[in-house]
Amino acid sequence: MLKIAIVDDDPMISDIYQKKFSDQGFDVSVATSGEQILDLAKKNKFDVILLDLLIPRMDGFEVIENLRNGNYDKNIKIIVSSNLSQKEDKDKAMELGANGFVVKAQFTPSQMVEEVRKIIG
Repeated sequence: MLKIAIVDDDPMISDIYQKKFSDQGFDVSVATSGEQILDLAKKNKFDVILLDLLIPRMDGFEVIENLRNGNYDKNIKIIVSSNLSQKEDKDKAMELGANGFVVKAQFTPSQMVEEVRKIIG
């Protein structure tokens, strides 16, 4: 079973994604801040982190930097899920070590699951 962490400070989005990924056989954890996901990633082995960029106390870019340069599993796939759709945001996320970038507004929850599966192989 694939383990996914959903990082989003919008409880409605987190709930929808949590249900959709659970229904598709994923073991789902949810975090609402950058600090919280870093703490979870130290204690759990995630296959993938679905990461919003606009989260409290530490933005998604900082989370990617910490995950890639800190003492974390380097095999974790990081997929940015954001409504920031500027090329600069995508380029920056990918340069920092994200494995994919998905614009939330362009995907239904079911399509998001399929996109995550495609990116993680």
